[in-house]
Amino acid sequence: MVRNLAFFAVMSLIWGLTWAAIKLGLDDVPPLLLAAARAALLATAVRGAGAAFAHGRTGRTIISALLVNTSTYER
Repeated sequence: MVRNLAFFAVMSLIWGLTWAAIKLGLDDVPPLLLAAARAALLATAVRGAGAAFAHGRTGRTIISALLVNTSTYER
C-alpha cells in the first residue's frame, strides 16, 4: 500500500511538472521540438532506471506518445 502511494506521488509530481514545463517552454520553443525534447528526456530516464518497453510495442508506444504530446496542445 505504501509503495503504491509513493508511486502515485511520484507520478503526480511528474505530471504536474510536465504542465509547468509546457507553460514555460512554449514561450521560447516550438511545440514539436518541446515534445521531442521531453520524450527524449523521459526515454533516457526510463532507460536509466533499467526499465524497457514491452517487447514488440516500442513503435506503438513512441507513436502514441508523439500523438498525445503534439496533437493535444494548441496555442
